[in-house]
Amino acid sequence: MRKSFLVRTGIAAFALSMLISPAAMADPGDNSDNSVSTGQYSLNTENAENIVPEDMTVPLAGTMPMAGISSVLNEYYDSVEAGDFSRSMEVELGAMLDEEIAKRATVLDEYERLGVTTVNNYLNVRELPSSDNTKSKIIGKMVHYTACEILDYAAGWYKVQSGPVVGYVAEEYIVEGDEAIAIALEEARLRAIVKTQGSDLNVRKEPSTDSKILEKVSSEERYEVLEVLDGWVKIATLTGEEGYVSAEYVEVKYALNEAVEFTPPMTSTKRQQIIDYAQQFLGNPYVFGGTSLTRGTDCSGFTRGVFAHFGISLSRTSAAQANNGRTISYSEIQPGDLIFYGRAGVRGIGHVAIYIGNGKIVHAASSRTGIIISNAKFTGIIKVVNVID
Repeated sequence: MRKSFLVRTGIAAFALSMLISPAAMADPGDNSDNSVSTGQYSLNTENAENIVPEDMTVPLAGTMPMAGISSVLNEYYDSVEAGDFSRSMEVELGAMLDEEIAKRATVLDEYERLGVTTVNNYLNVRELPSSDNTKSKIIGKMVHYTACEILDYAAGWYKVQSGPVVGYVAEEYIVEGDEAIAIALEEARLRAIVKTQGSDLNVRKEPSTDSKILEKVSSEERYEVLEVLDGWVKIATLTGEEGYVSAEYVEVKYALNEAVEFTPPMTSTKRQQIIDYAQQFLGNPYVFGGTSLTRGTDCSGFTRGVFAHFGISLSRTSAAQANNGRTISYSEIQPGDLIFYGRAGVRGIGHVAIYIGNGKIVHAASSRTGIIISNAKFTGIIKVVNVID
């Protein structure tokens, strides 16, 4: 653990003194498992400044190579272990590490060998190291900048664990080492992880149990933390609503995206085509009132655009779409059916998603998340509609 901490702390310091910026990403290619991005994080030292006092004998991060930082860290910890106190090194390390970067760096403690996806849409996680659907079934999906623990490597495939999913991913869509850590430091966000396994947690308008319940959130999701109060945590829900949950029932920590469990269902050709087509747009932006599946759409614009591709006409708004097709019960649901939800501040139906099987949906959730896969019961369901047959 000590060696791992030294390396990671060194890279955190290195990243601090650089300007980390994603390069422009190439258009996605056509690949059965994935669309790979050629964009990479670049480290730019042009504006780095020496923040260590002139009488320091060791140069700081940004003016020294990575090996130099690791050397400083190793010397410092070796001296501490030997019982010698190195004040100058301690001061320098403090100057090298920014508080915010240091907080984000705590996410690295979750991984021994960090891997991060670099994809434009999604990456399939497979049961075996093969892209042949007849030999290896899909067991999960990872979107752009999803983190994983790399467990093993064999013939072009990484065996990984990401959240609840353990399986294989093609090596060309995963980065590790310095590049993965730099991405992690940039992408880590303070998240609230619900601890009420098997039951939903109330999201309230104000930080009080007497306040109105806006919606409920699931233990199967991670939520962006907006503010931490005494006994309460302000979060953004999947649909972008802001509200408060009891701090007693959530764990707040810096975290990265994790894989979603998902195995494509055995269903009719048309339904399979619809859910496959819908998932091509994962990661694309949410835009209120938008109708473009690539440049930005809202929830009903997304469902309308997907079904229009197959000659099925839907109304424009989620409330109106709920009157298309025929109403069914959740117990009758099939992949390709529409699920309708309430939304804070909206009377009746305010959100719509496409059911893709295995208790999951794909939807244009909010401007914070874009188009994502979520748990179908992430909040209360109002109605289920079959518009296919």
